[in-house]
Amino acid sequence: MQTLGISEGKERDDGRLKSIFWPTVENAWDVDHLGRQGFWICIIIAAYQLIASLATGNTVVIISGAAAALVYVIGGMGVREANWPAAALVFCLFFLNLLYGLATFHFPGILAIIATGMLLSNVRAAFLASEWRPPVEGEDRPTRFSETLGDKLADQLPAKAWPLLQVPFYGLASVILFLTLLGIALVALQRAGVLPPSGAAHP
Repeated sequence: MQTLGISEGKERDDGRLKSIFWPTVENAWDVDHLGRQGFWICIIIAAYQLIASLATGNTVVIISGAAAALVYVIGGMGVREANWPAAALVFCLFFLNLLYGLATFHFPGILAIIATGMLLSNVRAAFLASEWRPPVEGEDRPTRFSETLGDKLADQLPAKAWPLLQVPFYGLASVILFLTLLGIALVALQRAGVLPPSGAAHP
């Protein structure tokens, strides 16, 4: 319990913004806190991605947006389980999506820029959590609860679902990553005049 007290005091000293944008790991409670935080960040961004896709009314955009949202949700489970490659892949997908928007003259808003920074911070948090080892074998660790819906989602679901979903996650994320890179390359070739603009009439 002494460790818990230290962890709680440390969290208050560091502040919420520092915890989100420059996380540190000193004990098991930091690992647990950053895992939960990273999970909810991914969930919020997945919801934003899905809502933004639905608002377009375009079937193709809705399907691709739903697939990306699914990747963010499962990736969040990986972050909760201190899997930094999952966090890195989620960040890359979001960042490349911003690059595609820039290539098509759709400039990101302040929320998208903040979300990019939070996802990048998730990579650091997940990496630090994956590398952390207790100084004493058998050291007390935080309990994963299941009383509330939030506990079931953030504490129980990732531990059960991530081992089963990580292979499909990497497969789906790789497909979306490839298609996004392909889209960026096609736009770049059109800008360079190598390919005709989309919708241009062919002789």
